[in-house]
Amino acid sequence: MISMKCKNCGGEMSVDGSGNLYCNYCGTKSAFRDDELLAYKNFRLQVLNYLRGVHDQKADGKSNEELLWANAETKHVRLTNGADVTIRYIYENEGSVATTYLTRNNIIYLFKPSESKQAGRMLDALADLQYPAADVKNLNECFPKLAGRYELEGGGVLVAFERPDNVFPLAMFGSLEPEHVAWIVSRMENFCCVLEYSDLVHSAINEDAVFINPFVHHAILFGEWWRAYDRLEVRGVFRNPDLRGVRETAKRVLGIHLEEAPEQFRRFLDGAPAADAYQDFEQWDRVIEEGFGGRRFAKMKVDFE
Repeated sequence: MISMKCKNCGGEMSVDGSGNLYCNYCGTKSAFRDDELLAYKNFRLQVLNYLRGVHDQKADGKSNEELLWANAETKHVRLTNGADVTIRYIYENEGSVATTYLTRNNIIYLFKPSESKQAGRMLDALADLQYPAADVKNLNECFPKLAGRYELEGGGVLVAFERPDNVFPLAMFGSLEPEHVAWIVSRMENFCCVLEYSDLVHSAINEDAVFINPFVHHAILFGEWWRAYDRLEVRGVFRNPDLRGVRETAKRVLGIHLEEAPEQFRRFLDGAPAADAYQDFEQWDRVIEEGFGGRRFAKMKVDFE
């Protein structure tokens, strides 16, 4: 486990597709120190080795999983009813409002005492999500499922969501090739269509908020729901930040592979979003057809470099 803080604002630094550090909060960019880079590479290698083991039927996925979790860290918290809770995690992302922990069975958000009200905002926003009556794509699977909400001694709130198998933060995968980023964009466009249907704006779609399972091309928008707001309350000209977030996230995840992307894909990423998420998805559909020759399942080859 490693944790890198922004020297400017104290926020948790993220890793872009080119292997550099950046801060989502104030925009500061920096490079790894040699010791930080080694720690990051070692941790990422453990995760990717596990994923390769799961994906390769000849590999011992079980032993890889045990190796991965053998390096887990623990955090202890106490609930207001006096019960002690141990969080055993392999991924931690400390934000200004809450710290995210990835455990075997849950994605946990630990809200600071001063930000405990944000837990309610998060759950209220998720409760406001609506889905079309004929939801043939099972879009509800793209959003968190609550496992529990608990008040902590001394203030603070713990919110736990169910974690499906082999779901990891998108930020953990580093730079990905265009065909893989394409299906991730499709999932993020799905997020935006549900948000549009629900008259919600998430406002923080990024690679720390998006978690993916690379084997079944599944994605879940877990993070930063406390920043969501009602689109209908916005006055004046409205430009959906979620559609822009899809594009900026895709460019960062492409990283060193950006120039390998089809021209139609690069034009989509650099262009202005459509008037709404439905029209934007139509634009993206044309990119899939014209730039990638249609939809097809591409087995992800994780990069171990």
